[in-house]
Amino acid sequence: MISQTIRSGILFLTLFFVFGCGGGGEKTPIALRTKPISVKTFDTPPGADPTISAEMGGNGFEAIAESLGFETYVPELEEDEGSKKGGRFTMRFTEFPATLRPIGKDSASEIVWMLSIFCYETLIGYDSEEDNIVPVLATHWKISEDGKTFQFRIDPNARWSDGKPVIARDVVSTWNLYMDEGILEPRLQVAFGKYTKPVEISKYIVEVTSNEKHFKNFLDFGWSMQIFPAHIIDELTAEEYLETFHFDMMPGSGPYTFVKDKMRKGKSLTLVRLSDWWQRDYEKNKDAYNFDELKFVIVNDDRLTFEKFKKGELDFYNITRAQWWVEEFNVEDEKFDYLHRGLIQKKKVYNYKPKGTSGLALNMRRKPFSDKRIRVAFAKLWNREQLIDKLFFNEYVPLKSFFPGGPYENQDNELISYDPEGAIALLAEAGWEERNGEGWLVKDGKIFEIDFGITQSLERIFTPFQEELAKAGIKLNLKYITSQTMFKNVMNERDFDIHYQAWTMPLFPGPDKHYGSKMADKPMTTNITGVKNDRIDELSQIYNETFDGKERTKILQEIDVILHKMVPYAHGWGAPYTLRCAYWNKFGIPKEIIGYSGDWYTAMSAWWYEPELAKKIESAKEDKSITFPHVETEYHYVKESK
Repeated sequence: MISQTIRSGILFLTLFFVFGCGGGGEKTPIALRTKPISVKTFDTPPGADPTISAEMGGNGFEAIAESLGFETYVPELEEDEGSKKGGRFTMRFTEFPATLRPIGKDSASEIVWMLSIFCYETLIGYDSEEDNIVPVLATHWKISEDGKTFQFRIDPNARWSDGKPVIARDVVSTWNLYMDEGILEPRLQVAFGKYTKPVEISKYIVEVTSNEKHFKNFLDFGWSMQIFPAHIIDELTAEEYLETFHFDMMPGSGPYTFVKDKMRKGKSLTLVRLSDWWQRDYEKNKDAYNFDELKFVIVNDDRLTFEKFKKGELDFYNITRAQWWVEEFNVEDEKFDYLHRGLIQKKKVYNYKPKGTSGLALNMRRKPFSDKRIRVAFAKLWNREQLIDKLFFNEYVPLKSFFPGGPYENQDNELISYDPEGAIALLAEAGWEERNGEGWLVKDGKIFEIDFGITQSLERIFTPFQEELAKAGIKLNLKYITSQTMFKNVMNERDFDIHYQAWTMPLFPGPDKHYGSKMADKPMTTNITGVKNDRIDELSQIYNETFDGKERTKILQEIDVILHKMVPYAHGWGAPYTLRCAYWNKFGIPKEIIGYSGDWYTAMSAWWYEPELAKKIESAKEDKSITFPHVETEYHYVKESK
């Protein structure tokens, strides 16, 4: 939740303008011609249905909730950020979606996910900084002693955008839709088939039971399942649902609504803020969801996106290329006038969002990597520091964790650095000491030779590694193969010696799935290196059944140590920051930018439009004597200072 992660202080620069001579009149930006809307068609009285008793979730429930076994979380109130409502935020996506429906056929795209999180809500949320469940549609929740059955009490104030109340039946109907094979998204039936059909205990209380004890079952149902209106979906078959919401969106309970008249197929989509959102006056949302409009423009080409951003057609640019960040976005370069004069600002944010991991996956199921000494030797022969310096503009850092960048990383892990002498000593200890006339290491009459399948685009990265291995007497054959062949060899047949792999990192990693012994010899699992460790298996089971977030963090940190010492991967490199972006200098920005674990999309829910600043920026486009100071480029979120 934004209110738990965005703290006091603002970065907008209203007081820091530096004006030269000849400043012209201020122009009113088009983005200020916006306003929130209402799409309400039903007038439901506020509050709870008076016919529902306190015990069943009606008026008075809060006073007796604890005695009924329910819990909730009341966040500490934040200081006022000084945010404003209004304006438009425009950003880019690469592809126009095949559909706008939130679930079902063709819905698995980033832009549909983005639209959905602003239009639909879940029962609960999660404050990753405090490791606490937070209310969204549900004010309270209860977990049974065996950890399998969950009850949620829905906020009696909750309303759909059309004005109808959100009730327990909506949750049941939503689960029915998720489980309907006719919506043509089989993964949902797998994911939500672990629950029995939810039961309406009352108008405001719903209950569901999972088939095993696992902390994620509570979160998957409460936090992953967006709730949809029963009065809409109950009237439709799966086929009618797919057809009706192919390029439209059903009413939601979130702060924004989709406006079909503003859609330009293939070009743009727009969400508009609801003037009567049911949570608009909740204290936790006072600085959230500020923009009247969120506009998503479709631009496929990176260079064209850059040019559109420089022209002001996009407000925000997520800079994914290290070279561009260093060379193109150079504030000293007068050729990029708007950046040089401060009309455009750039920012790099370091926070606690879990980062992905990468490295050389070493197949421990067979020689030579069944020997840990060989695995460590290869890690010592990979000169990552040189690659980061020569190829990646020092924008990345060498990794030392299987859960890097977030709270799960064990900071005590020692970095395995480039050390050819240490590698040679380990190779000799493993019996690879003699060399033949060509300089290759020899053992039992065979040279030390392995194959490494790569795509041709990775040649520039692994040719230096090949050369380092050759100096140590190891013959590495770089073989160009297709992505399809690589997938078959690694994921299906496990037919590889060494493989370069990068993984994304979910907020809640599944150590039993990624590194569990049961997955080591199963095809199509992510345990590609063949990790088998009794302690990891034991810790993974405890992790799965632990509902205390802080305890789960400690468990993952211990698993991280075990894996790091096993060396199933020679660690690669990663970005130590979460966000590297540029933006037009017309926004108010919270002191903590995107918060404890936010990402680029947090800007849309936490930043705000500064009208007077935006007008001055418009004037400065024509008057080159107007300049603005550059903000501090780097921001580091420091949890200890809280």
